[in-house]
Amino acid sequence: MTGKLAKEIRQTKPFSSAAEEAILNIHRTASVLAQLFAETLKPHGLTEVQYNALRILRGAGKAGLSCQEIADRMLTHDPDITRLIDRLATRSLVERSRSEEDRRVVVTRISSAGLKMLSSIDEAARMLPQQTLGHLGEKKLQALIDLLEEARKA
Repeated sequence: MTGKLAKEIRQTKPFSSAAEEAILNIHRTASVLAQLFAETLKPHGLTEVQYNALRILRGAGKAGLSCQEIADRMLTHDPDITRLIDRLATRSLVERSRSEEDRRVVVTRISSAGLKMLSSIDEAARMLPQQTLGHLGEKKLQALIDLLEEARKA
């Protein structure tokens, strides 16, 4: 038996497998959640990827991180972290400097303007997950987390 996705996307033929239906459901859900988050970020002129990079840098503190370290911590793969950081630097949301230990490495730190930007988004970003998934309850959310983590092992 097919779920609601087929109706949502107006698919007339059955899915080829439950695995296909599950993957398409994951994509559809991720897209819906990303759109809601994009709407939250839009007034601040940030993309989800930029927001993620700023949060990573806030977590790194005064030590900062290299582009590779930022890339390793990103939720989604971005092939050009340097350009991403360039855009944030143009807006004075991050600062860059050469590493003292290895002059070839550029260290990026969040600026005071970047911290201020994040603090203006924090409350809405904290509320969004509860608003979108809170109705599932703790047991179902934990089951969802466990299933998604297990799926990524494949």
